[in-house]
Amino acid sequence: MTKNYLEIPEELYNKLSDYAENDQLSIRLENQQILLENPKINHTNKQNLALHYFIVPSLASGIIALLIFLSTNHPQIAFTGSRHLSVASLSIILSTLFGFFGFIWTYLRKSCDLSKSKFKIFRETLTLSVAYTSISFAVQIIFWYIIGKTFSGVTFDPFTAGFLVLVFVGIIFYFLISAALSITLPNLILLLFTTFIGGILVSMATNNQKDWWQHNFSFLGTGEATQHWQFNITLIFSALILLTITDFLFAEFSKSSLYNYKFKIIRIFYILIAFLIAFVGIFPAQSWTMPIHNNSAFGLVAVVLIMIIFLKWLVPTISKEFLALSWTALIALILSAVAFMGIHYLSLTVFEIIAFAIAFTWLVMFINSLRVIIQEGNEWQVKLLQK
Repeated sequence: MTKNYLEIPEELYNKLSDYAENDQLSIRLENQQILLENPKINHTNKQNLALHYFIVPSLASGIIALLIFLSTNHPQIAFTGSRHLSVASLSIILSTLFGFFGFIWTYLRKSCDLSKSKFKIFRETLTLSVAYTSISFAVQIIFWYIIGKTFSGVTFDPFTAGFLVLVFVGIIFYFLISAALSITLPNLILLLFTTFIGGILVSMATNNQKDWWQHNFSFLGTGEATQHWQFNITLIFSALILLTITDFLFAEFSKSSLYNYKFKIIRIFYILIAFLIAFVGIFPAQSWTMPIHNNSAFGLVAVVLIMIIFLKWLVPTISKEFLALSWTALIALILSAVAFMGIHYLSLTVFEIIAFAIAFTWLVMFINSLRVIIQEGNEWQVKLLQK
């Protein structure tokens, strides 16, 4: 009888031993990739989406909605847009509440590294829960706005309306539970982009009538701006997400043989940048907070410049393409500063947007480059043998 073997390096064998269950591993094909994992993982993931994770909260939301609809004594319940409770309003409220706590419960049970401190676990869980729930909330607002324009005046009896709430809450809850189970570095980077860019665009749009661009970019976070809290909260949460990304990235890096004191310096830089971004939001550009705001904003750009200048020393294995891109970003930052402060070609608003966009984009791209280095350090050559 022919036996098939897979010859692997000893280092890889030692790493796989940490994941094996009774010296057993499961193997599966997914997206043209071969995945080796603990055989209990698939079973566990199925359990995560089972009765008490998905169906029960959905049924509970349907029952709550039905009781509320019946208590109003209205024979017909509006689908959207009513002065009374509607399918849309209850779906948004219940899915946000159930989704928020469901995300926390799932993430704590399945995605947390128990080696982390309790404070890091708390900060990470709360940040991701609020971020993902906020995104689902925003998506629902847009969705129900479109539905309201499409099905204007549609009503249902309380039982049908309650069932519809159950369905819509179930869909959102499933999305949030799935998100909690699949937190990866690429997903976190996408979350950072979505949170930051989405929040900034909303802040710009809500202040369009005030011609915020005639003042400066930081005007969006001052008391004179419309709903200035959106701009400031966006920066604070972006900083928290960046801290979470830093934790994920360097927790993985610390397991690699490539990890050394230089990467510890990079980690400190990222933590400092996260705090500076948060300070820009915590201390608006007004009254006594102006010096802290300005120093935080300039400090952010200064740290990025320092990282670019010493990039080759910090990461000798960095790709030539990213190194060239980094120097291009450095030159662009210097030219924009000269165009603003030297020849006054750029306005303060344009300069702030350009500098912040370049710095933020470079930081995210650098994270991706470090992730590639980690992946390259975790590659081994194996042989297929047959005896």
